[in-house]
Amino acid sequence: VARSRTTIDSARKRVLVLQAILDDLEKQKAELLSLATKHKAAISPLKRFPPELLVALFTECVDMVPTKDYLTHFRSRSLNCPPLMLMGVCSRWRKIVLDTPRLWTRILTAPPQVDSW
Repeated sequence: VARSRTTIDSARKRVLVLQAILDDLEKQKAELLSLATKHKAAISPLKRFPPELLVALFTECVDMVPTKDYLTHFRSRSLNCPPLMLMGVCSRWRKIVLDTPRLWTRILTAPPQVDSW
C-alpha cells in the first residue's frame, strides 16, 4: 500500500509539471497566433493599395448615392454617411478621407427629424 501511494504521489507531481509545461506552451501558441494575425494584416493587399486608388474608390462610393436620396437616407443616420463610415475602417483610411476634399462636398447639416409627441 505504501508503495502504491508513493507511485501515485510521484505521478501527481509529474502531472503538475506536465500541466505547467502545457500551460506555457498554450501561452506561447496564443502569442504566436496573435503575431501571425498582425503580420497577415500588415501584408494584406488592401494595405498596399496606393492612396490615389483608394481616393478613386472612395469617391465612387460617395457618388453612388444620388443627391436627392443622400439627404433622405442619411438624415436619421448621419453617422452612417459614406465619408464617416470610411473613416472608421482604419487610421490610414481616416487620413485619406480627411485629406480628400472631394469626399466632403455633401455634408448633412440639417438636424435629424424628431417624431412629433
